[in-house]
Amino acid sequence: VLPPSQDPHDFLSFAPYHWPNCNWCSHGTTHLIMIAWTTCPYIARDGRVNPDVRLLNAPAAINFAAQSILYNAVAYALQKTSAYSSAAVAFIDAFFLEPATKMNPNMNFGQVVRGPPPKGSQGTFTGVLDLRGIVKIINGVAILKAAESPDWTPARDEEMATWMSAYAGWLQNSTLGKMSASRPNNHGTFYVSQLTSTRVLAGNVQGAADALQGYFSHQYLDQLAASGEQPFEAVRTRPFHYRCFNLEAMIVNAKIGDQLGLNLWAVKSRYGATIQTALDYTMKLNPKFEDVTEILPHVASVAAAYGDPTGKYAAFLKKTMGDYQNKAFWLYDQTSALSSSPAAQSAKANAVATPGVGVPDSVPFQCPAIFGTLDRIQIDDDVYVTCEELKPFYEIAVPQDA
Repeated sequence: VLPPSQDPHDFLSFAPYHWPNCNWCSHGTTHLIMIAWTTCPYIARDGRVNPDVRLLNAPAAINFAAQSILYNAVAYALQKTSAYSSAAVAFIDAFFLEPATKMNPNMNFGQVVRGPPPKGSQGTFTGVLDLRGIVKIINGVAILKAAESPDWTPARDEEMATWMSAYAGWLQNSTLGKMSASRPNNHGTFYVSQLTSTRVLAGNVQGAADALQGYFSHQYLDQLAASGEQPFEAVRTRPFHYRCFNLEAMIVNAKIGDQLGLNLWAVKSRYGATIQTALDYTMKLNPKFEDVTEILPHVASVAAAYGDPTGKYAAFLKKTMGDYQNKAFWLYDQTSALSSSPAAQSAKANAVATPGVGVPDSVPFQCPAIFGTLDRIQIDDDVYVTCEELKPFYEIAVPQDA
């Protein structure tokens, strides 16, 4: 299946929460389903993934490649076995550098909404999310460089920097990129993760720092209520997942900032909450039918960044996943890797890190800045929310043990 551009080098994925709204195509053969792509109107069902989106390989392939690049780079750094380094480089070559197979540096056809023309002719702003694994890829490259892998040549480094610079330009200047950048929820948070990491690899460190400071002084301010609730995620049909999803992106942004010498862990929202506050709140929720293990890597990250003097994070990890110390996320999340974090700074001063908590009753609710004069704003493709729908989530009482 080719994208509307007919260029096989353009990334293509389908909007996952869109379903054909016709009687004859819902349970038909693959042939009928493919006919429906251009003949049936599609409607959004938030949180319900249409299984036929998996007929396209691109989203899964880039995520598998990102994880493989990172794991192989880490394995090379630990063992200096050339097979790991060459494997990581092979994935990078295939996706970004080889003329026959490389991806064009854009997401013009990410999460396309299918249907009769003009539907199906371009992607949506939500498609930017499909390339969020690029942070792992860039991390893998950084590890290969630090480990002085002979496979990571100056020529490859230059080509990769050129690709990343072009993609960063697309993020900043395209209509889809600009829309993603402006969203107040996980879309805007993950956008910043991509923009900052690509800028770092391309050598624009100051630009990366500027993007992080921009996020933490704008969208972030309205993302966390005093309690640690995330209203823009809580309003969704899979709230536990989306809380964890945005936590992931916030933590990634803070980690990138940490590597640039910025302590973004301590930044508070308009209502006095930090990333730690958000994690603590989410930990206490009943995920119901959702997967509680989604939160575990974030618990490890927060423990590393803020410290765990009472042992509550270790206890939660052990209760939920007894062998958590054997997981890759535990290897990544160590205080020694986060030199600008509160825990690292406290360790230097032989003190206990100050927990990030809300400031109850100090800041009255105000409609998030993105609304302006609008009655509703878009937080996903064909998913809108009003200020009144969000308000109850901002007004949840701060837990007594915060």
